[in-house]
Amino acid sequence: MNVSSVASSLASIAQATSRVGFEVQFNNLQNTLMKRFNNQVDVITSRNPSSVHKVVKLQKESSELVQSLPILEAYREANRNNYGQLEALQEELTDLRATISDDNNVTASEITNFTTKRDSVAQRLNNLYILVHPNFNDGQVILKLKESLAELESLTPIVGTLGGNNADISAFLTEIDNKVASSILTTSNTISSVLFMETNVQSRFTNLDTELLELTYEEQELRNSEIDSLKVDLGNTLRAISLSFEISGDLATAINNSLTKQKPPSGSVLNFFT
Repeated sequence: MNVSSVASSLASIAQATSRVGFEVQFNNLQNTLMKRFNNQVDVITSRNPSSVHKVVKLQKESSELVQSLPILEAYREANRNNYGQLEALQEELTDLRATISDDNNVTASEITNFTTKRDSVAQRLNNLYILVHPNFNDGQVILKLKESLAELESLTPIVGTLGGNNADISAFLTEIDNKVASSILTTSNTISSVLFMETNVQSRFTNLDTELLELTYEEQELRNSEIDSLKVDLGNTLRAISLSFEISGDLATAINNSLTKQKPPSGSVLNFFT
């Protein structure tokens, strides 16, 4: 029996067996490494961001700002409605006073006309909103103005002189007219203040949104960097294993070749010595 041939055959069998075994082991190892890689990625993507406390704080403030805007808008619009009603009330009070102040005499027909207009003025005064907002102080001008409603509703001149018999009516009309003028000024200032706050809230919300986006982006970039690093480690490990096998395979091939009887090429002069 040719020992060299047998050794060569055994080496070939061992090499083939080794290759099959490596492929199985490599696939198992690769699956294990991929599973570990995926678990590590899951940990990275599911963990709380490093800036979690700041993010939570910004999100809370942002939510509060968003919730405050509709309330501010409703408060501003209600004041705007009051402002329009107050201007109309001021004109009606002027017309009401004129009903009995053409001269110093108050007649029955003037009283009838006055009573009709008085009811209209009282209705408009009653329709004003009493508004409250924790961030604004309007001095309760509307509430104080509406305290005059009952007296206005009962205001009735008597036939006689304006300066004598009806002096209290003139004084009351002057007083309520001053209250209306003060309410108009205060309401106008309130509308401007609310509008200014709305603008500030919107600006602050925009800044918060930008800051949150930057924090989220930075955190995502950090996670991507860590995942990329894991990918590099995984790739290097798999390449090292594959290279190790290739080296082992080349070594086995070299051994196998050394055990195989070498034959000169056909037509070579060396064939005379074999």
